[in-house]
Amino acid sequence: MTKFLALALLGGWPFGSHGQTETSRYVIPAWHVETVRDRFTQRRVCHVFQGNRHHPKVSYSRGTLAFAFPRSRNTLEAEFSVDGGPARPWTSVYPAVVATGATLPGTSMTNPTQGLVILPVSALKGAIRVTIRSRPNDKPRVFSIAGLADAIASGGRLGCDADNGFIRSV
Repeated sequence: MTKFLALALLGGWPFGSHGQTETSRYVIPAWHVETVRDRFTQRRVCHVFQGNRHHPKVSYSRGTLAFAFPRSRNTLEAEFSVDGGPARPWTSVYPAVVATGATLPGTSMTNPTQGLVILPVSALKGAIRVTIRSRPNDKPRVFSIAGLADAIASGGRLGCDADNGFIRSV
């Protein structure tokens, strides 16, 4: 038992990855930037997110931001406003989301959004906060997106391709 504990503390846990990827993590105020490099192919991908990497509150990918609500929530009727501006349905900007190559995560006809509201960054240029009401009777949630441009630029400086190097952490 002490042998396994010592290995775990020294980073030599015998299970899991066999060193095929190299991960680097950086924190920029309010944002996390994580790069993963495949040692064999040398390809690098980046994750830019707020919150926990496996359950982020906000995640960037290919010119879009995904705002997370409970996975069981269908957000097709969600509305958003930018910096206190007028609210509008997020589906009004969905053609711009599709133009980036992003898609809805779900395959279910009853809940294709799986709790995500995906907005194009082009609709959020210079914004500090995005307020989203996920369903008509829900209380709106405010998300701070200050510093997003710096986080994306950091990913680029770390070797992530602007078009394909960023993948959603959801």
